[in-house]
Amino acid sequence: GGQFKREVTVDGQSHLLLIREEGGAPAPEFASWADAIIFVFSLESEGSFQEVVKLHELLVTHRGAAEVALALVGTQDKISSSSPRVVEDARARALCGDMRRCLYYETCATYGLNVDR
Repeated sequence: GGQFKREVTVDGQSHLLLIREEGGAPAPEFASWADAIIFVFSLESEGSFQEVVKLHELLVTHRGAAEVALALVGTQDKISSSSPRVVEDARARALCGDMRRCLYYETCATYGLNVDR
């Protein structure tokens, strides 16, 4: 976990992002202060994908998901011949559909794929 700040420009307007990274399951009150949530999971880990499902259910329980901007990010960094991809694109996109108003990206920090996006 950690806290970070980053200034971004969107449609010509500057915005300050205050990012709080949770290491593990957050306390339920996270749903009350967040304006946006980025759920991140590893494409080679079914467990991390299932954790996102649980966290989204927790969010919906404590606050309407329609009130929060959501993004789902699948990371490819740990995929290898000994650790193959287990979460297919269709499953991640289906989860995004269940979350409503959710963007989906696959990223790879190693190769710079969709990192800035």
